[in-house]
Amino acid sequence: MLNQLLPMLAVTFTVFMLFFIFMGIGYMVKKKPLKGSCGGVAKLMGDEYCSFCGNDPNKCDSQIEQQQENALKAAQLGKPV
Repeated sequence: MLNQLLPMLAVTFTVFMLFFIFMGIGYMVKKKPLKGSCGGVAKLMGDEYCSFCGNDPNKCDSQIEQQQENALKAAQLGKPV
């Protein structure tokens, strides 16, 4: 039984590690946080208000753009971010 379990655990662990690595690479390339659906599970549980995006799915995008603009301004002034 152990002879069958170990290869399956090794494959499962490898697949999970690959997913984490690819998610990390995707974050580093796009510089966008992972997004869920606004109100997906919350709607099923009876919550009308999405606590993460405030029912505005573009909120994360606008905050990232603002942070990038602030970083660019700070870089032009020679200040660390």
